[in-house]
Amino acid sequence: MSTRERYAAYADRIAAVSPAYAAWARSLDDDLVAMLEQLPPTQRQPELLFAVARSLGADPSDPAALRALGQEARPALVTALATATVQANDPRRLGPVVPVVAMVARSVDRPIGLVDVGASAGLCSIPDRVTLDYRVADGTDPDRTPLATSHPGARGRDVRQGVRHRTVRMHTAPADPSIHLVADAWGALPAPATAPIRIAARVALDPHPIDPAAPDALDRLVQAVPPEALDRIALMRSAMSATLAVPPVRITGRVPDDLDAAIDALPDGCEPLVLTTGTLVYVPGAERQRFVDRIRERGVRWVALERTGILRDVAATLPDDVDPADPDAFATLSLDGVAVAVSDAFGTRVRWVRPV
Repeated sequence: MSTRERYAAYADRIAAVSPAYAAWARSLDDDLVAMLEQLPPTQRQPELLFAVARSLGADPSDPAALRALGQEARPALVTALATATVQANDPRRLGPVVPVVAMVARSVDRPIGLVDVGASAGLCSIPDRVTLDYRVADGTDPDRTPLATSHPGARGRDVRQGVRHRTVRMHTAPADPSIHLVADAWGALPAPATAPIRIAARVALDPHPIDPAAPDALDRLVQAVPPEALDRIALMRSAMSATLAVPPVRITGRVPDDLDAAIDALPDGCEPLVLTTGTLVYVPGAERQRFVDRIRERGVRWVALERTGILRDVAATLPDDVDPADPDAFATLSLDGVAVAVSDAFGTRVRWVRPV
């Protein structure tokens, strides 16, 4: 996929959520495309470009601001893009992740030691602080679907899709501050957690970690969020409060080189679990494979929610009917290298393809 095609696809995907970002993605001229193609593929991501542009003063409400920045401040833009990392840190990605972490937690007799790779401010380091509800269409795998805990909407009807649904409580946060997530789910649904996830220690690995206690922490994160996404910003604020209650040990580093240091920072007596959520797309292919190989060599559990197809061995375990071009299969959730679900880019629509 060419740079221009990548941005066109991004515009189509984001238009309903952010007309401003869709307009920016469609505003690329030949000069901006040429500039991006001078950079490594990992530094050409739309979210990265837009976050850097905003940090340099571009107004996302102005469709021409991106082109103007490329013309008026090109050296600064290139320099910033060369070393920048995306800090979006979207806690909604925990919607698919929490049931798998809960399964791992109940399968061992000791608490989890979580290593969040590409952690940013650690807003995805809190699966235990998530109360998660799945909206399940009636008739979805009736032999596996648990009993509903509530019936949202008038008479339980989803007006948008014209189907009846029920809400299944998948996990309950045992303490506040916490966040509440709701996702649509179907397929081979996992069983709800019967006990809270126990996490004894957290390590956040990132090349540019953000201290959630810093006064400007939320402002830095919001630069990577579409300006219209006010609900998402509010959720990030709540997740930041939850993260501050159980702060991770922050390690400045990259994968694969610093993976061992992050795992070794966990105390004895916990079950190491490595978590990646939208991280590995920013790791070059050869280094990405080194990361996967090192995970296997260390023999630690690994939960990943990553762009469908970038992990070849994981992609090989997907059912044949999964289309990577389908927006609802944008990301693949895997456990120890085996695909268990696919989801949209935000983790709000989850199709479970394999029992866990």
